[in-house]
Amino acid sequence: MRVETLVVGPLQTNAYVLLDESSGEAAVVDPGAAGLQISDAIAAAGATLKYILTTHGHADHTGGAFDLKRKAGGEYVVGEGDRGQIEEPSASLAAMIPGFANPPSIDKPVTGGEILELGESRVIVIATPGHTPGSVCYLAGQALFTGDTLFQNSIGRYDLPGGDGDQELRSIRDNLLTLPDQMIVYPGHGPSSTIGEERANNPFLQGL
Repeated sequence: MRVETLVVGPLQTNAYVLLDESSGEAAVVDPGAAGLQISDAIAAAGATLKYILTTHGHADHTGGAFDLKRKAGGEYVVGEGDRGQIEEPSASLAAMIPGFANPPSIDKPVTGGEILELGESRVIVIATPGHTPGSVCYLAGQALFTGDTLFQNSIGRYDLPGGDGDQELRSIRDNLLTLPDQMIVYPGHGPSSTIGEERANNPFLQGL
């Protein structure tokens, strides 16, 4: 599976295109803006969009989902706990995204443990509440897409509505730090890392 990164929107959100080259099927993680640009990237790769995967319901991670789905199709996958944020986006966050359109209706709500088939690849949903009640991460081979739960040397903020810092740290400890050190971490913003690097160097995770 190949991973391509597009940095989109004013908050520099990482939108990831996952390509299963054997089947030509694709998934997109967190189309935060520029849905048409992301659709064009999928078309240029000769791929068919199967899933739009949302790690959480904040507007900077959903702002391009409507245009992307309208242009390229695909099932819209969202953590059930963030259904309210998808159906009624925060006006203050949405106002930061030029051309923001409300996300499409949820096709597949998830709670963790689901396995999504992407050609010959599998995408596993991991529940990681804390940054938001419905935050999830997506595991595909040696790639872990963490949204705003885990960053290089940091974790997601938890002072927004629905956030819970203790729960977020438990999610990271119990569901992410149990993964192999070589697992590549693809966060919602900023550079990639690995589970091993974060275990050793992330100041928020020491002593967990």
